[in-house]
Amino acid sequence: LGRKVAAHAHGTEGIKLAVRAGVSSIEHGSFLDEEGARMMSQRGTFLVPTLMAGETVEKFAKNGVLKGLRAEKALAAAAAMRKGVKLAVANHVPIALGTDAGVIPHGTNAREFGLMVEWGGLTPMASLNAGTLNAAKLLGWDARVGSLAPGKLADIVAVPGDPLTDIHVTERVGFVMKGGVIYKGAGAESR
Repeated sequence: LGRKVAAHAHGTEGIKLAVRAGVSSIEHGSFLDEEGARMMSQRGTFLVPTLMAGETVEKFAKNGVLKGLRAEKALAAAAAMRKGVKLAVANHVPIALGTDAGVIPHGTNAREFGLMVEWGGLTPMASLNAGTLNAAKLLGWDARVGSLAPGKLADIVAVPGDPLTDIHVTERVGFVMKGGVIYKGAGAESR
């Protein structure tokens, strides 16, 4: 049908079933195993790991918001997410940045870049690519956005430092240009 399909899949078998069915991406992929990672790589299925969701439930378990079996499950899921992203990286699975909207507050999604590096073992450049060109490829928009190139939309952000040496500077955006219009920083019109 020519449609992109994202599968919300946490469990090992659910991930594999979705990949076999031909989905475009696995959202979360919490319990991704070696076989699932190989399948995703062979088929070009993207992983959108939503590590901020794992970080959030891990914090809830550690600070007592979740108790008993719920806390144990949350801690196991967070540990599995770390392992799964590393398996995806080792198997050359394409990774795109995404968050769990509704769980993660809007405006904090840049934290995902750091988690991809710290939890998943991505390089800072691979993490940046996950949020730019890879995300655009997953959506089928890479001819228009995702990288700076002639003919593409002029969507640019600037941060106070080098994200290749400190990925967390992505959390402090000081300049935003979208479609050639400055929305934040020097030259921004009041909106």
